[in-house]
Order: sequence, then structure tokens, then C-alpha cells
Amino acid sequence: MVTCKETRAAIIALHKNGFTGKDIVATKIAPKLTIYRIIKNFKGRGSILVKKASGRPRKSSKRQDRLLKRIQLRDRSATSAELAQEWQQAGVSASARTVRPRLLEDGLVSRKAAKKPLLFKKNIRDRLIFCKKYGEWTAEDWGKVIFSDEASFRLFGASGKRLVRRRKVRNTRATIRRYLDTLEAFKKGKSMKAAFDAIGVDRNTIAQTAIVAELHLAAPDVLKFMGQWNHKTETLSTFTGRCRSALTTEIKEK
Repeated sequence: MVTCKETRAAIIALHKNGFTGKDIVATKIAPKLTIYRIIKNFKGRGSILVKKASGRPRKSSKRQDRLLKRIQLRDRSATSAELAQEWQQAGVSASARTVRPRLLEDGLVSRKAAKKPLLFKKNIRDRLIFCKKYGEWTAEDWGKVIFSDEASFRLFGASGKRLVRRRKVRNTRATIRRYLDTLEAFKKGKSMKAAFDAIGVDRNTIAQTAIVAELHLAAPDVLKFMGQWNHKTETLSTFTGRCRSALTTEIKEK
């Protein structure tokens, strides 16, 4: 049974004043076994504070945790079960249930991936030609068309919900670093999509938080005056809103 600090202090105070264990039990301040246990612990350790339990031993080392992170970053759409299987091949006996909290510790949170049709230039061109050709058709025109039975065939990916893991930032510095890393990845790959995939962030997030990096580059004193963003006390959207309000015309012209 876990007792509050005040109850433990009251039991020890009675013990110090000469009360026996039987006398303290008679006060009904706590169950009998609890009272004797508190007195025994006080005699052994000289403190009324509850000793912190060591907890279950951690299954993986910090080095193995870093290995899991690298495995996840190679394929952000890999499931926890798939990651656990690959992790086991590296010598770590862990389940998918162990994998998920490790990734959260590293700031890799699960997000629903946006559905994007797999279209090549020819597909896009053919769709545009079709729309231009039949764009003026009325419901009566389409009523004369006989449609065959429809069936869905997929050569790539799955039709259901697809999850990916993205890095979660927790302060102003990390937000700016992520934006600059994305720009650097774009310079190397010449593709925004490749840059977003490499950093593990989506287009909307970068667009929303770009204002923070702009203030950092154009008016660092203003950003410093606003204070550091803390994910525990303020959402990122609220902080970026404050940054946008502080962006004056003079700063924009820099």
C-alpha cells in the first residue's frame, strides 16, 4: 500500500515520541502492516521517503536505439512489426511494443501519409486531353455511354491508410534547424519532394514554420525578444502566429 508523505511523517513522529507499534496501530492512522513497514524502513534508511524502484531493465542500449532510428529513417513507412524484425536481426530481442516508445523518445511520431496518385507525364497529359475533349458534355451525353463493370487494380502501394514517421521538433532551435536542413537537402537533390522525404517532414509543416526561420535570418533580435518556444506550454501554430504578427514591413524588405 502506498501512503502519503504526511501519513508517513505522522507515524514516524509518534514512533520518535516513544509510541510502540501497537500504540500507533490503535490510532488507525494506517493499516497494521503498513505502519510496521514504515517504521522498519525508517530504522534502516533514516528517511521517510519512499525508495525509488529500479524498474524493469531496459532491453536495448543507447547504441541499439540509435541503430533503430537509422533503420526507421531509411524507410519511414515501415511498420513497428517490420522494424522489430529487422532490429532482432541486429541482435536486439524486442517486440513491436518496445519499438514504438523508442521511436517516440527520438521524436519520430506516426502520421497519416497524404494519398498521392502515381502519375507519370504521359498519364497527366492523357488526363488533360480527356478533360478538354469531354469537358463540355452534359448529363444527357454521358447517359448514352455504356460503362463496363469496374474493378480496382493496384500495382504499387496499398489502398488503405498508410502511416509514416516524422520528426517532431520541441523548441525554436530545432524548428529553424529543420527548415535549414530541408533547404540544404533541396540544393543537393533539386527536388522538394526528395528533400521532404529526406528530412521527414511534409510540405504544409515547412510552409507554416518558415516564418520562424525568416525571423531568425532577417531579425534575430526580434525572435530573441519573443522568447523560446516550448512545446509543453504552447503549440507550434500559436508560436508561428506570434512570429507572423511580429513581421513588420521593414523586416519583410530585408
